[in-house]
Amino acid sequence: MRINHNISAQMANVNLKKTDSRLSASLERLSSGYKINKAADDSAGMAISNKMKAQIRALDQASRNSEDGQSIIETAEGAMGEIENILQRIRQLSVQTANGTYALEDREAAQKEVDQLLDEIDRITTTTEFNGTPLLDGSAARTFASSNINVKPVYASMEVEKGDYNLKIDKIAQPAEITFALPQAPASISIENTTIEIDESMSADAAMESIQSVCDRMNMDVERKGDQVTIRTRTTGSLQKIDFADENGTKTTVRGADAKLTLGEGFADTATYSSYGNLITIRDNEGFEMEIEANKVGDVKLRTFDAGYMTIQIGANESQILNMNFPEVSCLNLGLRTSDGTDTISVATQDGSLLTMDALDRAIKKVSNARSTLGSYQNRLEATNSSLDLSSQNITEAMSRISDTDMADEMTKYTQYEVLSQASTSMLAQANNRPQQILSLLQ
Repeated sequence: MRINHNISAQMANVNLKKTDSRLSASLERLSSGYKINKAADDSAGMAISNKMKAQIRALDQASRNSEDGQSIIETAEGAMGEIENILQRIRQLSVQTANGTYALEDREAAQKEVDQLLDEIDRITTTTEFNGTPLLDGSAARTFASSNINVKPVYASMEVEKGDYNLKIDKIAQPAEITFALPQAPASISIENTTIEIDESMSADAAMESIQSVCDRMNMDVERKGDQVTIRTRTTGSLQKIDFADENGTKTTVRGADAKLTLGEGFADTATYSSYGNLITIRDNEGFEMEIEANKVGDVKLRTFDAGYMTIQIGANESQILNMNFPEVSCLNLGLRTSDGTDTISVATQDGSLLTMDALDRAIKKVSNARSTLGSYQNRLEATNSSLDLSSQNITEAMSRISDTDMADEMTKYTQYEVLSQASTSMLAQANNRPQQILSLLQ
């Protein structure tokens, strides 16, 4: 028996320290709920769980981004729905005024409503925004520029690749125009089925005032040179028409003409164009669509830019994005007004009402197609949102197996360590008491 070194007490103390350390670690895991609280617990497991945690947070944020994207689409689509309702109302007015029972005054009242409705379309286009970002004014659509003032860029679809496109404007749109001799009184002429009586008491100037008054109400311009009078529509294009009957009852119908062009380098061989006045739409079989407004004859180079769309981050990593293109739906883009604000549709005459129906059908189709595109974006974002939530759930479950405490297993260990700690404490007390027993031998 030795008194200089109490080996038994030292062994008991070492075991007590180990047990207390394990007991403290177990208590930390039980109180925090985490199996890994510091790198020493499991360095590899901590590295993996931290990566998973970053991925989960990114997935959750991407899911919120997707929900924001859906809100953006709902805002834009709701505004487009109102625009489509307005177009339907204008079409209803055009059908209404195409009826021969309506007088010129009735058509004028309808035209005033049409003008106000067109203004409202442009107002909706410029004021629809989300968190301060305009949606329908063209800033969220692919943009392109013209090399000169001959052409005004209007719209380019996402399928229009970045680069240069060459074309030649061969002819710009022309109004419907007719020239006739001012008849000698008494006589009568007819413009768009509206009869103008010229009696003997009227001077040439008075007769011109009557003609001017009728033409103003029909959205036409009048010009007089000597005894020659020229009437022309204020809007250009093949849909513009003047029905005229002279003093002899001879009827003449004249029409305007649409712009014409020649496609050059940059456009596919399958590309074709259609024109409505000076608004020209170029398409091919691959979804390519470009709209321009011709202002002057000549060669033109168009350059498109890989910009002008709204990007939604729909994934946890780089390049996991969705580019959404919001087309401009102003009256200019819908073919209802020119760039200088002149209306291309009119219900002031019966023929004008008939022609307006065709223009509105195209505009309604364009808005409907744009809404369909937004609908496809929304459906994709809904699917993306579900996928992101599922991925986040699965990764969270995997991370939980690595970093979270198994409470039942850990409680078993804690109980074991607590019993060992009590036993070690008791044995340490016994070991410390042994030197006292040696003293009894020395008495």
